[in-house]
Amino acid sequence: MINSGTKLVLTGLALFVISCNSSENKQDESKQDSVQTETLSTTQPDNSGKFDINSVPVSDKDLGEFPFFSLPKGVAEQNKPVKRSFDMLFFPIDGVMTPIEGKVWKSNIVETKDSEENWSSAYFLKSYDDAITSVGGVKIFDGKVSREELDRIKDQATYFGEEGSIDYWNDPVRTYLIRRADGDDVYMQISSNNSSGELQILQKAPLKQTITLLKSDQIQKDLNDKGKAVLYINFDTDKAT
Repeated sequence: MINSGTKLVLTGLALFVISCNSSENKQDESKQDSVQTETLSTTQPDNSGKFDINSVPVSDKDLGEFPFFSLPKGVAEQNKPVKRSFDMLFFPIDGVMTPIEGKVWKSNIVETKDSEENWSSAYFLKSYDDAITSVGGVKIFDGKVSREELDRIKDQATYFGEEGSIDYWNDPVRTYLIRRADGDDVYMQISSNNSSGELQILQKAPLKQTITLLKSDQIQKDLNDKGKAVLYINFDTDKAT
């Protein structure tokens, strides 16, 4: 027969074991939460204003020739894509429209005329998401840009409305970065709705200067020797500026 003193000892031991198990369970749960948090932070950079390009791994994958990616099967450019050896586009990074300069390709994307299937936004977005991440690209923004931010840059974004322009006012956008060791980083932004999509690709690159100084003595010499002087003036593509 167990006396009262023995009962107290047994009860104390039982409480001690329960307390230890509870503490171990909490530690295990804490470790699991830590692992999950670490996994999320490395696979999905946040959009909280803390983006740091140095946190994006450098990709050494062979990307081929600009604009690097073909279109998914069953879709095509709606019109002739915009191609420029140098331009400036705004990319939403942490929700802030950030100007980036370089080589540009952009187009509106629709289903092909002979396609037996209707447009699928999920198919278009996932096709590029898989292709970009397979070569070391990282999604650095996914969401809608605020109207306040769009109003802030509207006077600078004079290209809004041309082929390949994204309807930031109504559609969310995904921005990707493929970081390169030589600094020729590739930025891509993709948007889609229930009838079409938009794709913009920019590879960072400095302006290649084509302006030379025209010296009056050389012009006069050409006029005297050849009867004419050739002056080279560069215009924007299909524009008078």
